[in-house]
Amino acid sequence: MLELPREVTTNIPKITIIGFDQLMIENYKGVIEYEEYLIKISTSIGIVIIEGTKMNLNQINENDVLISGDITKIYLENTEED
Repeated sequence: MLELPREVTTNIPKITIIGFDQLMIENYKGVIEYEEYLIKISTSIGIVIIEGTKMNLNQINENDVLISGDITKIYLENTEED
């Protein structure tokens, strides 16, 4: 039986960090805030907060968003209810 990754069969986000200058979020819901120093992305399990400088939304479509810039901090804010 073929086992599919959890993020494919559910709406759980997958976050990929590439060095200190790129971040890919798959299965996101929307962009909450976009500034040169701060980006907030809504997901099914919470909010991803990315801080840095020269932040850009390089690629954005209905399934994933690619963020670039000088990333200094990444926070995950849990908004799921128990």
